[in-house]
Amino acid sequence: MTKHAIESLIITLAILSSTTLAVAQRVDANAILTAAPKIATSVEGVYAFPAAPRGFNPFTASNTQLLTYGLPDRPDQATDANGYALWERAMLALKTHAADVQARPYSSTNATLIGTPSANVDGTTSAKSSNWSGIANTNNLTRWSTSSSFTKVVSFWNTPVPNHPFGNVPCSEGPWFEVTWNGIGGFYSYDSLVQGGTASYWDGGGCKGSVETYGWVEWWPSYPILTVLCSGKACPVNPGDDFLAISYGVAGTAEQHVFVEDLTQQWSGTFGLTYKSGPGLVGASAEYIVERPGCGTDCLNALGNYIFEFFNDSYAYDGAGTQFYPGLTSSSTYVLTMYADNGSTPISFPFMYGTSGNQGKYSIFIEDEDCAYRGGCVK
Repeated sequence: MTKHAIESLIITLAILSSTTLAVAQRVDANAILTAAPKIATSVEGVYAFPAAPRGFNPFTASNTQLLTYGLPDRPDQATDANGYALWERAMLALKTHAADVQARPYSSTNATLIGTPSANVDGTTSAKSSNWSGIANTNNLTRWSTSSSFTKVVSFWNTPVPNHPFGNVPCSEGPWFEVTWNGIGGFYSYDSLVQGGTASYWDGGGCKGSVETYGWVEWWPSYPILTVLCSGKACPVNPGDDFLAISYGVAGTAEQHVFVEDLTQQWSGTFGLTYKSGPGLVGASAEYIVERPGCGTDCLNALGNYIFEFFNDSYAYDGAGTQFYPGLTSSSTYVLTMYADNGSTPISFPFMYGTSGNQGKYSIFIEDEDCAYRGGCVK
């Protein structure tokens, strides 16, 4: 798309979106994200949203104008004061625009479950996984539903410190990876996975690489983890940074969208990912996960010793606008514990989540344990 065409489309969308802003608009976010002009990235099939023009004010822009530039739409301050406050924090942190990605040789993949899930006393369901730990809200869908499929997941979290297990661990047991993300799909094998997050990588500089932290987006299996770039290199992410990801979902093989922002470093980017392979998106799950990513067929990287990780203000919506959250006590809420390659040693699990108060409903605390913390995991 030419620069002139992009400018013309933006002006047209802005005119169509003119409205009184006393109450935030309710809009079809995915329709606007799909129609918005985009620019090609270094990865074929992945597109970035252009930066908003100089002087653009997210606090006076309509929701259609916000979404046209890939920015999150504004929650209604009167009916969702907390959501508006979080959105305001994110908008105040906008500074550097990210518009490119780089493919990594590893992927965040769908959940690999071990054994049969079981009921918890609080009404949720417990499940074992070889690669995921955290919470997944699910539904019974096997095909996309405009009203019941998950269409949006929002999460804030604190980027963990990348490390190796604390025991006397040889470098040959690494490298060690940890990825924190939210996403739509991937809990079931018939559903692809749209997601955004942070990655922590450690091998001490003595194996094949170095210590790294970075932000990324992905639509698995069409794409691997895609590092978000600022001016040709990975956008800065430091341990302790506050990070926001919003994953949007739309039916099947349509273009998917992910917004990521490091509030501490003040960069953000939104990316459109076109379909290449896989089952397409059903939207049967929304999740908040700490994972050890895949390194090839039937291969998982060693889990990095992240010690503790916490999500804050995490929630999801389906197409009807129904809200879901990690503390929802329902049999369709899965509490996932990650196991080592031997299938019997738990190495990462959510140890605190609940139903009361804002923190109880929307927050998760996760920790690693056993050989992921001390060393000696079977690879």
